Amino acid sequence: MRLSDLSKNAGRIIAALFLCLMAFTLVLLLFLNDRTEYYLKSDIGVSNLLLLIAGVIVSVIAIAVLAVVFKNARINSFQGTIFIIVSSVILFILELLYTSSAFFFSDWDPAAVLDCVYKILRDAGDEVSIDYFSNHPNNLMIVFIYVTVLRISGIFGSQSVLCLTAFQCMLFTLAGVLLFLIAKEIYSIRSAMFIWVVYALWIGFNPWLIITYSDCVGLIFPLLILFLFVKLEKNGSGFVLYALTGVAAALGYAVKPQTVIIYIAVIIVTFAGASSHNDKRRMRGILISIISLILMWLLITKVFYPSLNLKLDKNRSFGAAHYLMMGLNDETDGVYSNDDTNFTDSIGDPAERTRTNLTVAKERAMAYGPQGIIKHLIKKQLVNFGDGTFAWGIDGNFFAGTEFEGIPEIHENKLRPYILSVITVGEKYFGKYRIILQTIWITVLFFCFLSGVFALFAGKNSGPVSVMMLSISGLIIFELLFEAKARYLFAYLPIFLILAFSGIIKGSRIK
Repeated sequence: MRLSDLSKNAGRIIAALFLCLMAFTLVLLLFLNDRTEYYLKSDIGVSNLLLLIAGVIVSVIAIAVLAVVFKNARINSFQGTIFIIVSSVILFILELLYTSSAFFFSDWDPAAVLDCVYKILRDAGDEVSIDYFSNHPNNLMIVFIYVTVLRISGIFGSQSVLCLTAFQCMLFTLAGVLLFLIAKEIYSIRSAMFIWVVYALWIGFNPWLIITYSDCVGLIFPLLILFLFVKLEKNGSGFVLYALTGVAAALGYAVKPQTVIIYIAVIIVTFAGASSHNDKRRMRGILISIISLILMWLLITKVFYPSLNLKLDKNRSFGAAHYLMMGLNDETDGVYSNDDTNFTDSIGDPAERTRTNLTVAKERAMAYGPQGIIKHLIKKQLVNFGDGTFAWGIDGNFFAGTEFEGIPEIHENKLRPYILSVITVGEKYFGKYRIILQTIWITVLFFCFLSGVFALFAGKNSGPVSVMMLSISGLIIFELLFEAKARYLFAYLPIFLILAFSGIIKGSRIK
């Protein structure tokens, strides 16, 4: 028996939920986006419907060419291993060149993180902006990771911020390896190679790789959790794997809270499979995983965070009620609101803050009314899914240059002007680049939708596919309820990509 042998009804419920949410998303993007005004709207001058048609045509041609070229090719496991090793090394080197050439500081949350990191390295933690981290303790883990990375790199003679981008390049490369291994188990070696190439071009050189923040570091955790689930699916058991899944979930949550959604999906799918077969061994595995998560979380909060020696005011931490309230803000369509932040921060007592946030959230929901809530959710979904650059260039003083007080200077090279002409908002080639990214994103979403169609009518789906569908469904619901922004989807892009290929395979019947 496989780990996630769900009943036919359970598989169909997951597929139906996913299909409804994806259909809702695609209808908005293809038919309502152009005539709906919403906060931070990205106007690229070409309709999403035309971009989707172009993306599907290119995809069909690419699949047809590959089917002909590799018609009689037999790719064994050894050849697949050589491919992923050589390709990953090349990708890592090119990513290093890309990030070191194009790096710039971005003056919003990443600036607060870097300022804190370098002050801790200089033993000047008492100069850190305590207000910011008291409000947003969720950024302490990224500070801890960056401080650790720079202390290690300092042993080798450098604490340049480029050591952090090199670390992120390593994570992106490892994420590509995990994606390849997952796809190889779910589909085939040939399919895994194709998916990896798309990953390398779309995500491996995505400009977000340059930004030193939790979105990049968080990318690896959904893939790691899914990889561990796939290994459990293959092996049938393994308490160490269950424990590692819990550890990965705790670390992922500390870096980027949304990454824990896929862990919840894993637990639900595993529990459903174990319950339907009265499998006590897997029930114990779930318990071990949850215990491991709790222990890892205690290690993070009781050891990792205190090691930073930051004297934070725990009573000023923003809770879920604040982000729920902000998610109902009609002026920003649920995106970050400075007024809401100042309002929440003005309430000193934590219990009173939560009550007040919930009261305001209720008042806003009541003021909308049923029809107003639907319109608000439509706008939020367009905010979340309408931008294939994932809100690139929008936050704060995004392109703040190469100088930052207290951080070693960044030296420019000859490649820099060419790369920045592509990725900088308003520069020569950015408009064309944005259209390419939007086309890829809309096409990926369409094939994800197709995977839902086939999964629903197939009845019984594989465990990994069910996990991916449930996690993306959970992500959509999470972003509809709380603060909205396209950037918050970034860590799940590899999951969208793997799932999209399920729609391609079932639609084209390739292997």
